[in-house]
Amino acid sequence: MSRSGRARWALITGAAHRIGAHLARTLAAHGYGLHLHTRTRGLTPLAQTLHQQHATPVITHRVDLSDRTATHHWARTLATGPQPPDLIVNNASPFPAPHRIDDLAALDEGLAVHLIAPTQLYAALPDHGGHVVHLLDARLPLLDSLRPGYELSKHTLAAHTLLAARQLAPRIRVNALAPGLVLPPPGHDQEHLEHLATTRAPLQTPARLDDMGSALLFLDHVTSVTGQIIHIDGGEHLGPPLEKPHLVAPDGVAD
Repeated sequence: MSRSGRARWALITGAAHRIGAHLARTLAAHGYGLHLHTRTRGLTPLAQTLHQQHATPVITHRVDLSDRTATHHWARTLATGPQPPDLIVNNASPFPAPHRIDDLAALDEGLAVHLIAPTQLYAALPDHGGHVVHLLDARLPLLDSLRPGYELSKHTLAAHTLLAARQLAPRIRVNALAPGLVLPPPGHDQEHLEHLATTRAPLQTPARLDDMGSALLFLDHVTSVTGQIIHIDGGEHLGPPLEKPHLVAPDGVAD
């Protein structure tokens, strides 16, 4: 329940597919009302399924988050509507083809969707405040450098998470999830994902979609947590698995 005593409502951007859709299913199963966002189409089947399975009230929204004016008006409409979101999950994310560092169009798009729009959406929260969870990327510390527009804007959102958590407290909590290998890349299967995990994650296994849902629920339920970034990645943010040398324990016994 929200502080006002009504059922808790959540907004998920980029909710039509993949992680966003799974987070919507998770929150629906736990009694949240849902605002589901997409830039294009594709939310109707998900909304119908959630309503049928959980009697979840669902409101769908179609907004281009790179349009500052449209996003500003949308945030105000949400805040003044009958069901303002108590939880905002900023999941929407353009993932461009590899590009040069001076591709300003890619940088503009990344910053617009990953930083500017999430910042504007704080205004959608009710007067008593709420909780915002940003979606980052576990590989940010590794600097792939293939998609600077994506990486730089996600790095900026990571820093923003910490700054906002401090400045907006106590009214608003701000946290983040940083998924790694959770779903196969488009066009690939689970076997491909598992192979990637053996080479990129110290635990050598992909994360589970259910781990993402559990982490989101943890952050939303534990109200003393703010300014945290949780990596759901099998340790991928630490770097690839070590090729461990022959180790000798302090007592001289070989490991």
